[in-house]
Amino acid sequence: MGATNIAELIDDCLYNILEFLTTKDRISFAQVSQRFRQVFINQCGSKYREFTLDENSRRLELIQLCICREAVEVLTINLEHFDTGKCMGTSYRCIAPAECYGILCHTLSGMNRLKHLVVKQLKFYIAPIDKPFDQVLAAVRHLPELKRLEFQATQDFSVDRLHQLQNLETLQLLIPKVPPACLVKCFKSNSNLRSLHLGYSCCQKNLVDIIVTHCKDLEVLKFGMTAEPADYKPLAKLPKLRELSHFGIRRSGSFEPLLSSLAVKSQLKHLSIDGGSLTQGEVCQLVCIQSLRHLTCFCASNECVEMLGRLKNLEEICLWMSRPLDISHGLLTIIASCKRLKLLRLAVGNVNKNFFNDAIDLLRMDERLGQQPPLKLEIPAISQKQDISHEDISIHKERIIWGSVA
Repeated sequence: MGATNIAELIDDCLYNILEFLTTKDRISFAQVSQRFRQVFINQCGSKYREFTLDENSRRLELIQLCICREAVEVLTINLEHFDTGKCMGTSYRCIAPAECYGILCHTLSGMNRLKHLVVKQLKFYIAPIDKPFDQVLAAVRHLPELKRLEFQATQDFSVDRLHQLQNLETLQLLIPKVPPACLVKCFKSNSNLRSLHLGYSCCQKNLVDIIVTHCKDLEVLKFGMTAEPADYKPLAKLPKLRELSHFGIRRSGSFEPLLSSLAVKSQLKHLSIDGGSLTQGEVCQLVCIQSLRHLTCFCASNECVEMLGRLKNLEEICLWMSRPLDISHGLLTIIASCKRLKLLRLAVGNVNKNFFNDAIDLLRMDERLGQQPPLKLEIPAISQKQDISHEDISIHKERIIWGSVA
């Protein structure tokens, strides 16, 4: 006997009906009953598994996101969507941003499969929303799967509720002036952190000891705290640390004790030191970390560049020169010594017109050429004194792949 009303149709028939409905009608369909809502989620939920709410998101998209909240695993929220100073009509952003944001936060509390949440404010915006980041934190504090949280902002925002999340494994805070007490509570309540990224203006106090004490599982640390040389040294006590990045202002030579301690443990794979050239003393300690595979740093002399050739296991290196020196010889030393090298990037610096031919000749003489990976060279455009044809490169089994930095 045939169905007498739509509710009696099997799910496959309902899926077919959805295909012919407009967005508004689909939303109405999903609001009929729990069964119809589940049919809608099964049909459309994959679109919202990874979703970005930005300044161009339409109101109907937000409604559908709310309906499919249980399907969301990765969500990015751009606060510009709620900017009342840039309203473009009813299809974009919100006429009543505070109420709309409240609905979004209520929806967040039901995203039980949410694993990764990003909230951004990268441009100045005007919106009557009180403590937007804290509202988000209050909404997601009980979500069982949320392991990764990223907050980015150019304006000062409160994150006082950060410690209420207790299962984070990855935390990125690119927010200015987060109170030290707030960060301390966060580290204490999230002892399972594996990756921590703190913006340069985020920390107003040296918190190295707190991090080392409460984040024993930390594998990746990116930070910009300014401290005395002895204050950095405890970071070497982190038993699982494999990637370390420092950016921003630091005192000359301040990493020498830390690098010395890291050399003893020999577990670090990635090292990036921005904001200040390495001293010769720091380089002497750095080249003892034979576990390094990836290195990014500033150098001030050809001697320091040559010393980096002692890192025999390097696979990638990116250099900035703080002085206008010809470092061709130093780079050739690195190429000759680091047999596993796949990428050599000179972000800022000079080489002579013979550098590429010298590099090819050097590699031609390598008896183990056939066992080596291709080497990609990226050199600033100002250093391009001549062209290297692809034919010339291929002769040497593509050991060198030409690249350039604009």
